[in-house]
Amino acid sequence: MGARDGNLLDILMEERIHKGLEKALNDNELYQSVQKEVDEAISELEKAGLSREQNKAVDKAISAANASGATYGATAYRQGFNDGIKLISEVNQISVTNNIANQQNLIVDK
Repeated sequence: MGARDGNLLDILMEERIHKGLEKALNDNELYQSVQKEVDEAISELEKAGLSREQNKAVDKAISAANASGATYGATAYRQGFNDGIKLISEVNQISVTNNIANQQNLIVDK
């Protein structure tokens, strides 16, 4: 489901993934280090002199691994986002319950 026909949560997550995440990754030294390793490994692979069929097989395997990682990351992001919303909701419910209890105690104490 695309953000345009999704709910507010989908729209917000699309916005954060495409704008917020890019900045976070650019600022993340560990990610930059890992990305450098990927670039070096791809460079070595290009120098390996593989046949056209071997290149296709390697490309297919790398693409599948990338798709799996991207899906995992998106699912983890959504789960974390949902967990955050649930936590805020539960904390808010506890606060409301405490406020009601405090008000009842004030009435009883009078």
